[in-house]
Amino acid sequence: MNAKGRLTLKVLTPEGMLFTKEGLDAVNIPLADGRPIGIRPGHAPLIAETMKGAIHYRFINQEDEFYLHAGVLEIREDVIMLLTAGEIEKTPEALGEAVVTEYDRLMQTLIQQIQKEDQGEQEI
Repeated sequence: MNAKGRLTLKVLTPEGMLFTKEGLDAVNIPLADGRPIGIRPGHAPLIAETMKGAIHYRFINQEDEFYLHAGVLEIREDVIMLLTAGEIEKTPEALGEAVVTEYDRLMQTLIQQIQKEDQGEQEI
C-alpha cells in the first residue's frame, strides 16, 4: 500500500512489473494529446493514453525520470498504473541524428574500400 498522502507509481509491461516506486509527492506524464499531466496525491480517477517520453517523479527533495514507450495510464486512489511496451533509452534527438550520420559515413567509407579491393583483385 502507499503511504498516507503519497503516490505509488507502478509500470507494467507485457513481461511483468518494470518499476514500482512508493511515497512520491508528484508525477508528470506526457499524454497522447501532447500535453503533460501533473499528478499529486488526491488526484481524481482517470484513464488516459500516454505518448512516448519522460516520466518525471518527485519525492522528498529529490527528482528523477525515466523514459517509456506510449501506453495507458490509470489513476485510482493515489496509485498510478502505467501499462506500456517498455522502457526506452534516453538519447537526445540531436545526439541520435549525429550517431546515424556518423554510422552512414563509416558505412560509405567501408563500401568504397571494399569496392577498391574488389577492383584490385579483378585487375590481377
